Amino acid sequence: MVHPEREQDALAEFRKKKVLTISQLRELLRCSVSTVRNRLRAWRTYTSFNQNGRYYTLPAIPRFDEHGLWWHKRIGFSKHGNLRQTLLRIVRDSPAGLEASQIGRLLRLDPRSFLSHFRGIEGLQREMQEGRFI
Repeated sequence: MVHPEREQDALAEFRKKKVLTISQLRELLRCSVSTVRNRLRAWRTYTSFNQNGRYYTLPAIPRFDEHGLWWHKRIGFSKHGNLRQTLLRIVRDSPAGLEASQIGRLLRLDPRSFLSHFRGIEGLQREMQEGRFI
């Protein structure tokens, strides 16, 4: 159980810093990691799709762009969910598909570091068009 005052302090810290980690929240709430995770679920927080999903933000904080992305410094959040869900949504929403470099620019990630992990996923395929892979 989290003391209501500590919970209010944690929410105030979110509003101030925009993003927090589990360890920061654990310190603020003075509780176990599992209790922190329960609070994050109750607050319906977003998890970063980069930085190993280490960061969280409250739903009222992000101002998502037309691709459903929001950045706080180098930390990326997506209204679509994790990296896989975000990648699928961005590709599906693109009428002509996207090149790896375009995906990389949108997600601010080197596509070589993550695209190979998504081979064989339903809804995502690579095709040659006009001499380029899309």
